[in-house]
This record gives sequence, C-alpha cells and structure tokens, in this order.
Amino acid sequence: MILHPETNLKAEILTRGVVFSSKAIDLAREQKAKGQNLVYNAPKGFTQGRPQELFLTGEDGYTTVTSCVSAHNHTSPVIVDVSDEGELICSIDGGSLSNNVDVSFVPEPEYYRKVLRSGESTKKYISACGYDELNIIPWKGCLISSVCKFCGVNNVAIKNPNDALHSAHFNKNKNLWSQVKDTYFENLLESIDYALESECYSEHMHVILISGNLSNKQLDLQTDIYADIAAKVNEKVKVKSTEGIIAVISPPHDMKKLHLLKEAGVEIVVFNLEVGNDPWFTKYCPGKSELGRDFFIERLKYAVDVFGYGKSWTNFVLGLEPIDKLLELCEKLAEFGIVSSANILHLDEGNQLDCLPPSKDDVIHFFYELSNINRKYGFDAFYCSKALRTSLSNEFQDGRYTL
Repeated sequence: MILHPETNLKAEILTRGVVFSSKAIDLAREQKAKGQNLVYNAPKGFTQGRPQELFLTGEDGYTTVTSCVSAHNHTSPVIVDVSDEGELICSIDGGSLSNNVDVSFVPEPEYYRKVLRSGESTKKYISACGYDELNIIPWKGCLISSVCKFCGVNNVAIKNPNDALHSAHFNKNKNLWSQVKDTYFENLLESIDYALESECYSEHMHVILISGNLSNKQLDLQTDIYADIAAKVNEKVKVKSTEGIIAVISPPHDMKKLHLLKEAGVEIVVFNLEVGNDPWFTKYCPGKSELGRDFFIERLKYAVDVFGYGKSWTNFVLGLEPIDKLLELCEKLAEFGIVSSANILHLDEGNQLDCLPPSKDDVIHFFYELSNINRKYGFDAFYCSKALRTSLSNEFQDGRYTL
C-alpha cells in the first residue's frame, strides 16, 4: 500500500516522533505557531516554544494536521528544519520526506491572546487541538483511582495548574460546583465569544467538552456538571458546530443520567475504553479496570438508544494490545451502532509504559481495516483531517492511499 505523501509523512511523524532544529524553533516563534497547550499531556522532555502541531498539505491541496509527538529514539526521528529558502522541511536520516508536501505550522488562534474582563486568559477556559477543535476543559487533573499508564495528564496539571475549575474542587468527595459555577460560566461564555471570531473556526468547528475524570464514585456528579455546561453553551456554539456538542467523559453509574446530557444539547458521547481487551486493559488502565470493561461497553450500548446510531463513540490507544484483536472488538461494537477510532500511541511526559509506539506497517494495517468497518456500518471518521491529529482515520476514509 502506498500512502499519499502528506499522509505518509504524518504516519512517520506519529510512529517516530519529531525533533525540531533550532532554526525551526526560531521560525515557529517568528510565525506565532501554536505552542504546547499543556492540556491533556505534553511530549516527553518538551521545551517552551515547541510547536504543538503541523499542517501537511499534498500537491492536490488535501490538508491534514499532525501532532508533534516526542521522539522515542528507538528509531530515527523525523527532523523538522528550515531550508535555505526559508521553508519547513522534514527528513529521516537525511532523506527528504517533504518534497511533495507543503509543511507549515498550525498558527496560534487569535483568542489565545485575549484577556477576559476578570483579567484571566481565555486559555484557562477553552483550547484548540488540531486546527478547528474547540475544547471546553473545565479541569485538567484526573482523580481516577489509578491513572492510565500511557497518560501524563496529572504530571502536566501539577506543573501547570492554570485550570478553570481545578479538579481539587471535587477531591475528597467535595462538591463545590454550585459555589463556583456562576463565575465559571461568565468567563467561559466570554471566552467562547472571542473564539467564535477566530479564523480557525470560520468554516466550522468541532465542539468537545472534555476533562480528566473525577473519582470513580463521583462519575454521576461529573455527568451533572457536563450537562450544566452543555446547556449553557449550546446556543452559542450550535451554528458552527459540525456534530453538535461532543462530551468525552467516563460514563455515569446511573445510566439514566445520560438523558440529562441529551436534554442539555449533547449530540455525541465518547466513553473511551483506551484498551479493548484483557489482560492489556487491566494492565494499562488500572483505574478504569476497577470500574470494569463491561461498565464502559454496557453504557456505550445504552447510549446508542439515547443519542442514536453512530453517536456513541469510543477511542483506543493503538499499540497497547494486539491489533487484530482490537479490530475484532471494533467490529463487534459497530454491530451495536458504536463507532471506534484510535490514537497512535506516543510517549508523553509522565507515562509509565513498558512498550513502544506501533510500527508504521501496523498503523497502516489498522486504519485500513477500520475504514472498511466504518464503510460497512455507515460510520464517518471522527471530526476532520484538520482536527484529528494523532490518528489516520480521516486519511483512510478520504482514500489517501493506493493499493
């Protein structure tokens, strides 16, 4: 299978990682490239000023965005440098990967530089991943009983505690939501007003409500908070939001609470298993395994009844379990109307892994077969190629390969 040049470069970046030359870092600052937003995770050993993403555009104008994941140094990384003509170029061991690809930085959205009436930054309340995602992130930290082994969100949150609602508001069974929500909404709505004026959302936007988990016993509370937020922002975002509000959340214990999300304006729910099969689920997701794999699958199925066919989603981390076993599960879930996707494993700051990202060949195999499953069941890939930065779902759906 031959990938189109921009998709091939993205696959190399996501499986090898990126190293920027000093010239590339200088150019990123000069061009106001979007830096690491330090929301979910950060690349291992990241430095300030390191670009978060790149645009990759093929000769026919097809554009995708890739996350600038950290190099794991078990294979040669992709080097991003600047040519004598001042253009970004990519290479592996001196061999060019970007002869037929226009490489550019994803720019920092205009709203990142806005200051709210409260004196706070909009970035405390919203963020952009990829180009046209609008992420509403009420808190960064994760209070799950034991964090997933691939995730460094708490490592990042501790170093960068600039949250709208720090997860500590809900720690030790506290519920301070009623005391802080009015101020939170005032700042959130003002932030969204600024975002709606930004160029990155001129065509459309993917509105994603996402955060770390509350504790396992507080998942019903988290659903209540998400429903309150969705109800408050729905009128503002629904004109431009492609899918409507998407809630990425660990599901509640009380499945009937999913109706609250639907009534509040949430159109799609995402309950991420991360790993689909045991023993790998228990090994790499110890906190989620306390809830149980079936806890997630039962609620994914129930969500199909609440939100509709193809509007109950789950995501996996590709590289933590055998690929063919994961594909078998993706097809089984599809039979119930549940859509699957995957992010390619990358090594973030604070991870506790004993494995490496998958090979490029394995990545190609997975996304080709997943695209066949999606086609069979009438599903679309998540979001779009300018948003989904650590996956090749859109590229394979869009036929960016030749058999």
